[in-house]
Amino acid sequence: MKIANNIVMVTGANRGIGLALVERALEMGAAKVYATYRSAENSAVLGALGDRVVPVHLDLADKATISALGQAATDVNILINNAGLFTGGNLLSDDEEQTRNDFQTNFFGTLAVTKAVLPALKAAGGAAIANVSSISGLGAMPSFGGYSASKAALHSLTQSLRAGLAGDQVSVHGVYPGPVETRLTEGFEMDKTPAPTVAANILAGIENGDDEIFPDALSTQLGPVFMTAPKQLERTFAAF
Repeated sequence: MKIANNIVMVTGANRGIGLALVERALEMGAAKVYATYRSAENSAVLGALGDRVVPVHLDLADKATISALGQAATDVNILINNAGLFTGGNLLSDDEEQTRNDFQTNFFGTLAVTKAVLPALKAAGGAAIANVSSISGLGAMPSFGGYSASKAALHSLTQSLRAGLAGDQVSVHGVYPGPVETRLTEGFEMDKTPAPTVAANILAGIENGDDEIFPDALSTQLGPVFMTAPKQLERTFAAF
């Protein structure tokens, strides 16, 4: 699925990986990019990117904005579900509400957006969905238990969508980044890949038709481990 001359939607597009995805899609010749933002003050950066960018308000916890999104973007043929929440925390010790918030955004919100945009994707005669999960959705990190569980659920959702849409000319891609230089990872002492590099690799993976996209240095190392020896990845992350 080529990016050039197609119409892309990127959720969570006002910063980090999302903003880098919008900028890279424009560089690759996308005809239009619907770029979602959650709060009004975040829309200005998107509005400055030119006429091919259409900023759209979206709150994954607000059903009204999700419904409006589907009604506004009836010509989308590439959906990148990038918006997500990271609260971290250990499942055994943290407030359960944190885990519920992770699932509401990372799983239920992504599912709702996909269902809202799906009529347009099916009508396109060739479309793609890319769900930005996490390498920790393939092997849980105990210190990020709620986040890992929500991203594992998103991985399962991706597989379900892939099977369910196989006859509708809609390809479905799972994206499994490791640490990326974004606001979400500020304060964590670890090697991080710049967001523009991750964005470029995600879009290249969509164009290549890759079911699983490992877009950064760490996930490139650990992704193949999951594919061949998932128990080994589980043990590796359990030791962190």
